[in-house]
Amino acid sequence: MKRWVPLVVGALMVPASATVFGFSVYGEELTTALSSSPAVPAVHEGPVPVEDFVAPLRMEPPAPPLLSPAVAQQHVRDLFSSHAVKGITFAPGTSSLVGRGEDVRRSLASVLRNATGSVTLVAHAWNGETASHRCDVLAMERAGLVRQYLAEQGVDSVITTRVIVDPVWGPPSDGGPQVDVLVV
Repeated sequence: MKRWVPLVVGALMVPASATVFGFSVYGEELTTALSSSPAVPAVHEGPVPVEDFVAPLRMEPPAPPLLSPAVAQQHVRDLFSSHAVKGITFAPGTSSLVGRGEDVRRSLASVLRNATGSVTLVAHAWNGETASHRCDVLAMERAGLVRQYLAEQGVDSVITTRVIVDPVWGPPSDGGPQVDVLVV
């Protein structure tokens, strides 16, 4: 067994010496290649040329397709139908949204934002809805609130308003007075 010891020690020493030799010969290259410190950029005299600079492209989502007035009006009808209303509903005697009024108003803004043509808001009030009997003023206030909301949500169509004072109260299933929307 003692005869093998020098061979084993020699086998271990030769690779170690080869490794030491390799590091001493290639040490400079290894030091720069394995350095953890960042490389120092070369110092340029004068301004840095920018002719090779390529500006990054700004990627924006494609614009949604514009809706013709007829298609937009159909979307408005579908929206009202899906919420089982005739328009944006308000609590009787007030300009406060009631029922599905808020959901309808929000969805309406997303439809009208892409519509071409003009939008007419037809605000209804029922005769006797206010103590002052100035139902036209109440209806105009409702239309103004819807118009303002649509403008704030990015609807840039021309928005006009019209007021209708209905002579009698609607049936209880109507959910209150409403603002109708026409796209022309």
